Amino acid sequence: MLKKELEQIVLKEKDIIPFLKKLNPKDKRELVPFLKKLKEKIFERYDVTEKTKWGMSYTTKPVHSEAKRNLVNKACYVCFNKTDTKKAFFNVSQLSVSDDYLENIIPWYIPKWYSNLINEDMPWELNYEKMMALYKKGLLEPSHALILARLPNAIVESKWENNKNRSFYRPEVLHKHKETLDDHIWFLFEEESGINNYYNYLHLENYKGGNDIWINTITYLVAENKLDRKKVLVATIYSSTKGFNKTLSGWFFDLLIKLNPSQDEVLSLQNEFFAALNSPHSKVINTVLKYFKLVANQKKFKHKVFIENASILLNSETKSVVNSTLMILDKIAKVYKSSSISICKKAAEALINVDEKIQLRAAKIIEKYGNPKKQELLEEVSLYADNLFHSSKEVLKEYIISNEEIEEESYEVEDAKLLSEENKLPTYGSLDDLIFFISQVIDNNEVYHIDLLLSYLPKLNVLLNKDNVAKLEPIFKRSLDLSMNFEGWNSQIGSLESEAAFYLNDFAEILMNKYPLELQSFKKTKDQKIKKLKKDRFYKSRYKENLKEIEYQSIPDYIYQIHHSLFIQSKSLIKKGLTLELLSTPTHAPCWVDPKVLIDRIISYEKRNEEINLFDFQIAIGRLPINKDTSDIFENIDKINDGDIKEVLKYHFDQLEIQNVNISRPELWLQSVLSKNSDEEITYFQEYLANPLQKEKGAYSWDCRLRDHFYKEYDYAAGKQVQKKMIRKELKYKDFNLQKNEPESLISSLKNVLNKKKKKIKISSIYEYMYFKKQKYYTTIQPNDDVKFLFLSPNNPSMFLSHVIHNNLKESTFFDESSKKNMVNLLKGIYEIWYRADFKESTYLFLSTGLLCSDKVARELAAEIWIKANSENKINNRIIGQILGKLESGEYAPLKRFTDLLTASLFKVSKRHNESLFTLLDNMIGNMNDEPIRGIKKLLELFLELKHTFPQIEISESTKDKLSGWKNSKTLKPVITNIEK
Repeated sequence: MLKKELEQIVLKEKDIIPFLKKLNPKDKRELVPFLKKLKEKIFERYDVTEKTKWGMSYTTKPVHSEAKRNLVNKACYVCFNKTDTKKAFFNVSQLSVSDDYLENIIPWYIPKWYSNLINEDMPWELNYEKMMALYKKGLLEPSHALILARLPNAIVESKWENNKNRSFYRPEVLHKHKETLDDHIWFLFEEESGINNYYNYLHLENYKGGNDIWINTITYLVAENKLDRKKVLVATIYSSTKGFNKTLSGWFFDLLIKLNPSQDEVLSLQNEFFAALNSPHSKVINTVLKYFKLVANQKKFKHKVFIENASILLNSETKSVVNSTLMILDKIAKVYKSSSISICKKAAEALINVDEKIQLRAAKIIEKYGNPKKQELLEEVSLYADNLFHSSKEVLKEYIISNEEIEEESYEVEDAKLLSEENKLPTYGSLDDLIFFISQVIDNNEVYHIDLLLSYLPKLNVLLNKDNVAKLEPIFKRSLDLSMNFEGWNSQIGSLESEAAFYLNDFAEILMNKYPLELQSFKKTKDQKIKKLKKDRFYKSRYKENLKEIEYQSIPDYIYQIHHSLFIQSKSLIKKGLTLELLSTPTHAPCWVDPKVLIDRIISYEKRNEEINLFDFQIAIGRLPINKDTSDIFENIDKINDGDIKEVLKYHFDQLEIQNVNISRPELWLQSVLSKNSDEEITYFQEYLANPLQKEKGAYSWDCRLRDHFYKEYDYAAGKQVQKKMIRKELKYKDFNLQKNEPESLISSLKNVLNKKKKKIKISSIYEYMYFKKQKYYTTIQPNDDVKFLFLSPNNPSMFLSHVIHNNLKESTFFDESSKKNMVNLLKGIYEIWYRADFKESTYLFLSTGLLCSDKVARELAAEIWIKANSENKINNRIIGQILGKLESGEYAPLKRFTDLLTASLFKVSKRHNESLFTLLDNMIGNMNDEPIRGIKKLLELFLELKHTFPQIEISESTKDKLSGWKNSKTLKPVITNIEK
């Protein structure tokens, strides 16, 4: 009876409130199932197809009126429990505080969950005034979070006047409710809120004070004695201990500055200020130190406490914090002579700082208040003697113990061991080990997992039978899910992991044909997934592409053709039942191949009469370490039947000169010639091919300068798109996009014959595919695949890196997050493969852009590469200096970015590194602008410091000329004069 009555009320759109009022709890429970069906019916929608001037439009419209839907909503609200209500409504809390529900339902029906729900959802329609009204009526017990969310907006009144939304500043509302100033306002100081972000976008008709509206409001309340001043000061200072973020903490200390505590107040609040010194935010600490500087020379100042806590401040990375701390120590020392030694010992801790001015300030405090006869002070200063700048040493010469028998630092270094037990990759032979390994391949846990999969899947294939094949079902389900996932994007994997999933799908199909009964459970799962995708209007046209065999799968970019070829080769081994390893499968992390293992693999292919994949061979040769002791492998090379491969390997291991060989298959030689990187041999090979191999070497000329760029912008006054010009500082390869050669004319052909000009020989190689299509809406180089591409040719990374530079590094600031990830990932990869100094220029150019780029992590990684390479004597500092000079000549990046990195990471690593840094800076300065650029003084000061350390090293002529030209600058003249002494 109730169901029919309810339905009639809804259909005839009658007043539903009398009906709802008479329902008891039992009636409500019984109506719930019926209401759910009725709601589904009343909220039903139908498809509408309309033709518009832009094409066909597909929309949906409701079957029933809004009035009917509102009646059903009210019935559901009264009858449903909290769970059902939240499922039934998009935003039930918004309804709960709407004027309609507050007037017509809440007065006679208050759900048990009413207060909790509003506190959880914090509906936007609930403003502070309405919240307080509900609180006064006993309907709502607002949480602290709800109060903090609504209080900031309480002092702004918005209303429509003359069809315009106008906002007014109304601080007087804070006096309306006693709870506001007694309790609520203090929550702002205790808990995180968005108080610092309010009113950045509002235009208030009667307030012109800028964005500090709440700061001004609080200071006004303090001035009017509406808030206790001391309580506000204490709460403001203690906000620094609440774990607030940087901007919120900074906002509270802006409030403190506005309150402007007097010296007496600062002295009375010392404990609170000392507590604030533990804040991780520099603005908080700088503000505290600012007030301490005002009172440091007064007797009430707790100077001993400050001295005890000075160590943390002196080790801060923020220069202003260290400088302020030293100033306060200086003031204390003037007043408290008895504390002079302890102050000097503290000041000595600042001598480790890499900023010369900070060191000098600390040194002068020690000179001024210290006593060189005090052994403890001598010992303290001597700890930092090796780190001192020349100027600091001059000030502290009485404190530095001279040692005539200083041993020269050893410059002997050990070559990096690329093939050792430490980096040898594990081998898997048993069924369980192989299954465990393959189960993690599509997770992208290690950069070499894809390579290992290509060799291990054929090995697993021969170990499977009807009793154990079902163990692979979880792996097959995961690979199927990954390849058929059209909704979510997994940021942890790359396109190569997706291709591995396609390969595993093919493997599953091969096994299902072989073991249909044993894998029927997986087949059922796969069929169900496909059936579901077929029904979906959006996915039914897409899933078929992902079901294709790997041979027919499309690839996302040209470079993927290289791995695609290897996947197909590995699959062919499975079909033939062979367990041969791919030649290029790494034996040592991250990508190296042991020469002995490679030779054994080649011999195994020949015994099986299996054709060697050219790409596989080229990658394998490129992964052989150069200059590895290979005296024990020459007998094995002679066991290889293929004469060309045998000669390539003998040449690669310095047992044969390329000039003495009749090269019939140059594609086999290419990778070895490029890997060995001998100018003489490359020249001979280029002449033989009549091919400059520019692309294969990544050898492009480049410059960095201001360039014009044009773009379109809509001009509202003109009512049309107009062309605008902007100027960018840009790094660019001059000859990167080579034009296709035009067909030769008959006359040119005859000239070439008469001149006996050789015809250019084209070589098939992995380098043909090592390039990228420029993408418009997503990253050009997939960040989870980039290092795998780099490791295709670790002895010749310049070719790949030239494309990264061309696509990502025209400017030092990254245009998207993916480009930044590329830089970080590739620097990590280069760190692992940098073991030689003769890399080509594009590799050095990439490292140089890493030292200058906008990402701090990338800069630090580039610095680590430089440190490691210099430790092993495997870097050309002359080249990297010249490149940095050319880049800064074009103002590729702010010079301060580089000098900050120098002082923080590269300077005074060791004596060897300082000498290398001198060479780098010498060549850098010689290649910079004729007119000094901003920030050059700091670079010259560091260069001067290195010149003091290595007076015997001559400065290059190009740098002398540059310094001579810069001497006209008044600010640079004193530094340059000292350099030239």
